[in-house]
Amino acid sequence: MLWSEAIALIRRRRTLALASMSAQMPGYPHVSWLPMVADEAGRPLLVMSRLAEHTQNILQDAKVSVLLHEEEMALDKARLTIVGDLQPATLDELLAARLARYNPELASYLQMSDFAVWRLWPRRARYIAGFGKMGWIEGEQWESAFALSLPQEAQLIAEFSPATAFELVGVDLGGCDLRRDQVLQRYEFAQAARSIDEVTMALEQLLQGI
Repeated sequence: MLWSEAIALIRRRRTLALASMSAQMPGYPHVSWLPMVADEAGRPLLVMSRLAEHTQNILQDAKVSVLLHEEEMALDKARLTIVGDLQPATLDELLAARLARYNPELASYLQMSDFAVWRLWPRRARYIAGFGKMGWIEGEQWESAFALSLPQEAQLIAEFSPATAFELVGVDLGGCDLRRDQVLQRYEFAQAARSIDEVTMALEQLLQGI
């Protein structure tokens, strides 16, 4: 339960707070606010300039912590802290396409030589969804849980895009993202899918109801 809710929160959010270990003031954390895109497995992707303070910190020490929370931050709202390692990501055609669909501005930064994509590899995460509902999630969950591959997502987008008047931006086990009137909106499936066939059926049902 905690795992599925935490992943759903990551997929809903478009920004996060990043805490890196300061190179200028050793032993102290440096916190930055950054836009993010979730990858196919629900790991945060960041597009960062090499000139940025947080990038200089990470080049010295890849250990970071990030905070994601509901749009309205309150003690009874869900939030997620992930502790892990931020590493450069290989930008292949499909990953570049996913970034461009979710955030065209971030994609445009990659045309500049000093910007690159970084992926967070979670070690542990602490999910809190109000009083009495909290717990730890191990990083292995991200590695062992089934997830759509980028080729499978691209195939579904190509197949279903003609069936909707809106832009189908992304698809995953939990739902899909549509851009309507230039606004990116998240739509959750009635229940999380466990296979590509279940995703296909759930996506078809969801789009028919929009």
